[in-house]
Amino acid sequence: METDVLNILVSGAIWRAEQLETLGFASAQRAWMEVASLEAELAKALPASSPEGRIARRGAVRAALKAGDFTHAQNLAASYLNDTPTMRNDLRRILDEDARS
Repeated sequence: METDVLNILVSGAIWRAEQLETLGFASAQRAWMEVASLEAELAKALPASSPEGRIARRGAVRAALKAGDFTHAQNLAASYLNDTPTMRNDLRRILDEDARS
């Protein structure tokens, strides 16, 4: 799938997940998993050396955490740890922050 299409899908999925979360719907967790999946697809299509690739990787991990799936978030982070030292630090920080909250 083209990255332009994935970006549009991610934006729509984020908006939907945020709205469902704001309204207190239980389906918000499923919506955040959709965001995580789309962000992960975007991360596959974009190199970690690009700003968009880094954003997609962090977004996939954050969305999995918002969905309440810490194991999936850890697995995603583990798959991105070798991308760049900065990415490794960012992902560890994201996971640590979630673990503290």
